[in-house]
Amino acid sequence: MNKTFDWALEFINKAPEEPGVYLFKDRKKQYVYIGKAVNIKNRLKNHFQQLKVDPKERKIFKESSSIEWIITKSDYEAFVLENELIKQYKPKYNVRLKSGSSYPMLVITDEEYPTVKISRKFGEIKGEYFGPFLPARTARAMKELIHKLFKLRTCDPLPKRSLVCFDYHLGLCSGPCADKISMKEYKEDAKVAKAFLSGNVKNVIYELYDKINDYTNKLMFEKAAVIRDQIKAIEMTIKKQEVIGVGVEEADIFYFSSGRAYLIIVRGNRIVGKDELKVQNEEFEEGNEIAIITDYYSKDTYIPKTIITNKDLEDLENLKQWLLKAKNKEVEILTSLPEQVEGFIKRNINIENVENLKSEFERVFGFSLPNRVECFDISHLDGKFTVGSCVVWENGSMNKREYRRFRVKTVNYIDDFASLREVLTRRFRRYKEMDNPPELVLIDGGKGQLSQGLTVRQELGLENLRVFSIAKKDEIIYTDDGKEVRLFENQELLKFFTKIRDEAHRFAITYNRKLREKEGLKSVLDNIEGIGEKRKEILYRTYKTLDNILKASDEELKKLGIPASVSQKIKEYLKF
Repeated sequence: MNKTFDWALEFINKAPEEPGVYLFKDRKKQYVYIGKAVNIKNRLKNHFQQLKVDPKERKIFKESSSIEWIITKSDYEAFVLENELIKQYKPKYNVRLKSGSSYPMLVITDEEYPTVKISRKFGEIKGEYFGPFLPARTARAMKELIHKLFKLRTCDPLPKRSLVCFDYHLGLCSGPCADKISMKEYKEDAKVAKAFLSGNVKNVIYELYDKINDYTNKLMFEKAAVIRDQIKAIEMTIKKQEVIGVGVEEADIFYFSSGRAYLIIVRGNRIVGKDELKVQNEEFEEGNEIAIITDYYSKDTYIPKTIITNKDLEDLENLKQWLLKAKNKEVEILTSLPEQVEGFIKRNINIENVENLKSEFERVFGFSLPNRVECFDISHLDGKFTVGSCVVWENGSMNKREYRRFRVKTVNYIDDFASLREVLTRRFRRYKEMDNPPELVLIDGGKGQLSQGLTVRQELGLENLRVFSIAKKDEIIYTDDGKEVRLFENQELLKFFTKIRDEAHRFAITYNRKLREKEGLKSVLDNIEGIGEKRKEILYRTYKTLDNILKASDEELKKLGIPASVSQKIKEYLKF
C-alpha cells in the first residue's frame, strides 16, 4: 500500500469495534466524508482495502488528514446521526441531491373559500396536498388549469368588493369576492378540483353529468358549458396518464441504474410524473441508494404509503424506522418492481449505455469522454431577435434543467460571430463559479465558430476547457488541437454529437420564435385604433397569437373589456 496513506492506519488501528459514525476530515477540519457502521474498525479497514481499486476512496484518503468517530448505542442511532451530520456539513464525497428543496406540490387550502397554492414544504400551508409534480413546471401549469377549469379564486387573501377583477373576466375566477357565486357552489367546485388532482374522479364525473342535466333543465346553459369543459379536461387527463397495475393507490418508485437515479410518482393508481434525481457527485456507486432516498425525504416532501425500488436495500429496516420516528409515517417498502412498472421504465426512461461511446471517444480524441458537455447555437431572423442557446448533455442524457438561453444585447445586425462571442463570454464567465464546469464545449458551426470559442477561452483563461465545433451536412468535428473528424465514419460519435447539436438548434429556434410571436403580436396590435397598452397586454396574455385572437368570439372579447366596436376593428384588420 502507498506510504502516503500510512497516517490512516494509525487511526484505523485505534478505532472501536462498535456501532457509530466515522468522519474523514482535512487539515482545516472540514468534513470530507461521513459514514456509519455496525463495526467502525471493520468498516474503516474496508475503506482502506478499496484504495487499490476505487478512485473515489483514493480521493477521500488523499484529501483527508484525520479520522474521527462517534460511538452510538445501536446501528439505528448511527443511521440517524449519519443523516443529520451529512445534512448539516454537506461533505464533498457523500452522495447528495443537487436540488436544495423538494418538488412542488399543490395545496387546496382549508378556508371558507379555498384556493390553490404551490408549496415545496409539506405541511407549511393548512390544506389538502397533491403531488409532488415532476418536472416542477407541471405544478405551475396545473395551478393555472385549476383556476381555468374550476375558477378557484386567484386573489389572496380574499377581499370583499363590489367590482370583480380582470381574472373574473378572463374566466380564471368565479368572483366570490363580489358574491358572484354561492358558497355551496364554490365548495362543490373545490371538491371537484380535489378529485381532479387526486385522480379519483369516477364518482365525481357522475355528479358532474347530473349537474349538467340540472343546469340544462333550468336553461342555465352557460353554467352547463362550464361543467362540460371540466368533464372534458378530466377525461383527457385520465387518458394521458398511464395506468399501472401495481395494486397501490400511491407510491414513490426509486429506480437506480448505471449510476443514475429516477423517481416515478404514482397517485390514484396512476403514474403522474417522473424525473431524474441529479446528485452532487455526478454519479453514485451501488450501495448509496439509501442516501438518495433519505436525502429526498429530508426535504419535507410528502411521503406516500408505499416506496418501491429495484434494489435490495442494506439498511431497509433502519429506513423504515427513520420514516416512522423522524417523519411520523409508517411506510411499506418493496424492493422489486412489478412487471408493468418495468415496462413503463423501458418505454419512458432512456438509459444510454455509454461504455462504447466512451471507448470510441477516447480512441478518436485522445482524452476521456467528459461527464458534462455543453453545446451552443445562435438563431436570428434577418439580424433581429438574435438569441443563443446552451444545452447540456450529462452522464448519458440531456439535462434540460441545466439548459440556458440568451438574448443577444450587443449586436443588432447580422453578425453570427459577434453574437456567438457575446453568448460564449457570458456563459464561460459562469464556469469560473461552478463546482463542476463542463470539460468540453461544442459549437454549432465550422472553423469560424471554433475560432470564436478559442478566442473567448483564451481571454478568460480557461486553459482546461476543450472546444469543438460541428459543421452541418458534412458532419465534421473540428477540434481545438487541429483535428478534423468525419463523423459518418463512426456511428457512435455521429449519434452523440448530432443529438446534442440538433437539440441546441431546436432550443434556439424555439426561443427565437417565441420572441418574434410576442413582439409581432404587440406590434400588429399597435396599428389598431382603440388598443392601448393595457388592452394589448390583456390580449397577449390571453391568446398569445394572432390566429387565436381571430378565432375569439365577440362575447369572449367583451368579457375581457374589449368593446364591440374595437373587436370589430381587430377582426377587420387581422382578416385583411
